[in-house]
Amino acid sequence: MIITITGKPCSGKSAAIAYIMDKYGFTKFSGGELFRRIATERGIDILELNRQRDISVDKLCDDEIAKIGARDLNKDIIFDSRTAWHFIPKSFKVFLDIEQDEQVRRMLGSGRTDEKIDLTPEEAKASLNERWNLENERYMSIYGINNCNPSVFDLVVDTSNLTVEEVGEKIINGYQEYVQKFENELK
Repeated sequence: MIITITGKPCSGKSAAIAYIMDKYGFTKFSGGELFRRIATERGIDILELNRQRDISVDKLCDDEIAKIGARDLNKDIIFDSRTAWHFIPKSFKVFLDIEQDEQVRRMLGSGRTDEKIDLTPEEAKASLNERWNLENERYMSIYGINNCNPSVFDLVVDTSNLTVEEVGEKIINGYQEYVQKFENELK
């Protein structure tokens, strides 16, 4: 079965996914990597691509997610995507939350080359908030979905004070319970 993970920027999605891939053998699809690649190809950063509100970019990413999700539902794939939970309804849906001070600390220490890391904490906070709000406004206007509504997720984890291993194990434990419940319903 498929796990879909979304969450706030810098909440540890990539690290948790890497842990799960390494320890449990899942393969990964990253909507964010696809989105970043498109931004890089256009010579802009991810925030600017969000500002452009180019629906064709969202459609490109989301069509690919839906296609893989429908075709490979029985494979162990973990999706790192803001909207995969919506396009793969039978997935185990995870949201990673984070306190804002920790989010800023992680952003400034991330070393990502596609995001400005020479910001002050206040600028980083403003950039993270703008990115989060732009993305969620876009998803609401295009698909009518609220990425901030915890009730649509099977598991919500606050990663602020957890290690990567702790986050990964919470996800796997929740996933195993979900799979067991799904299998019991089929009996």
